[in-house]
Amino acid sequence: MINSKNRLLSLILSLVILLSPFFQTNNFVIAKDVSGNSTKPVKNIILLIGDGMGTSHVTLGRIVKGSNLHMDLMPVNSTMSTHPAFQAEKWVTDSAAAGTALATGSKTYNGYISVDTNKKPLETILEKSQKQGKSVGLVTTTRITHATPAVFASHISDRDAENQIAEQMISKGVNVLLGGGRRQFLPSSQSGKRDDNKDLIDEAKKLGYQYIETRQELNKAKSGKILGLFNMTHMDYEIDRDKYKEPSLAEMTTKAISLLSKEDKGFFLMVEGGRIDHASHANDPATTALDVIAFDDAVKVALDFAKNDKDTLVIVTADHETGGLAIGGYGIYDFKPEEFKKQKISLEKLSNILDENNYEKEIKEKLGIPLTLEESNKIKKSLKEKSIEPILNILNKNSITGWASTAHTATDVPLMAYGPGSERFSVHMDNTDVNKIMVQLFGFMKKTLKKVS
Repeated sequence: MINSKNRLLSLILSLVILLSPFFQTNNFVIAKDVSGNSTKPVKNIILLIGDGMGTSHVTLGRIVKGSNLHMDLMPVNSTMSTHPAFQAEKWVTDSAAAGTALATGSKTYNGYISVDTNKKPLETILEKSQKQGKSVGLVTTTRITHATPAVFASHISDRDAENQIAEQMISKGVNVLLGGGRRQFLPSSQSGKRDDNKDLIDEAKKLGYQYIETRQELNKAKSGKILGLFNMTHMDYEIDRDKYKEPSLAEMTTKAISLLSKEDKGFFLMVEGGRIDHASHANDPATTALDVIAFDDAVKVALDFAKNDKDTLVIVTADHETGGLAIGGYGIYDFKPEEFKKQKISLEKLSNILDENNYEKEIKEKLGIPLTLEESNKIKKSLKEKSIEPILNILNKNSITGWASTAHTATDVPLMAYGPGSERFSVHMDNTDVNKIMVQLFGFMKKTLKKVS
């Protein structure tokens, strides 16, 4: 009888241990407290987020570039967990929940923008920075109202409510707002997405914003608050970018730092390479690689400033991994990045110009792929069904690039740091810990961080 009870207790204990992660929001210990400058407040923080950028994405960018990325050479290089607050979704996050964790230090549900699981607002590091008199900025290649930039300057339980997010961002008085998403600021009468007849661009001007929408106008901007909306929706992929109209992410980062660094009390800047995620959702490897490299160019801008300034912390990470990217696939021990050089435009842009009459010519010219008769017939049939899956399959098989998903995964993401306090990030941590360390290093939180045992 006693043995039976012992076996039952042992079974219950095993089940508790096995299932405990599913009933807890955060089992992770905050990063270690170490000596040196880690307790001295820093003046500036630049947080760079490669949306959807897993470790394989970094590898892909390095291979296609043909040399080390700038982020590779950062002295602190670790990893980060990304799961959301446990509800229906237990491990795979979206950008809203993951961004909220980075912005506020708290877990929330997928789709929530800097509100807790009860839909109550969570104060962000951007808002804390403003209270301390720091200047603040948000830079992205997505719509400025998209989830990642939104979590730093707005609070709402629906990430798709981008019209409301646009209003909150303008009223928040963020010094620098650069990205796409003009449609969320304009009424439908001006080809926008607003049905309330509001022209938020005019309202922004009344609030003291200088409004710009071209690369040339960005270059001329000298001081003051700035709202730059360079596309009606997301900015173009790097492979598609009109270099006369749209600035690169590196150019936007350069301008943001130039404007924000005029503030004596320091600044907080978030820079997002947002379209890495979109290219990965599309399983488009060449487009993904070039956006990783473009993001890394922005990392270089931040690092160059930090090296001269001596009082700036630079953090590079991702909100989550997208696509389950594999460098190699299909059971083949090989990878052919040279195939990427043949591709002239993104698959997204190509799909918008293909029809049953021009597809063979366009695929050969834009992707460098001569089609077999069998491939041609499959593609012609798929175009009638408004699908480009056969093209996608050919493209990835030619380069031997593997993908596990067209969605996000729960894979850990890279975490790199440079500057005062960067040693804090030298161990694997949860995404909420990144925020807590930033808050402490800015001097907003005096509590000593818990050591890892």
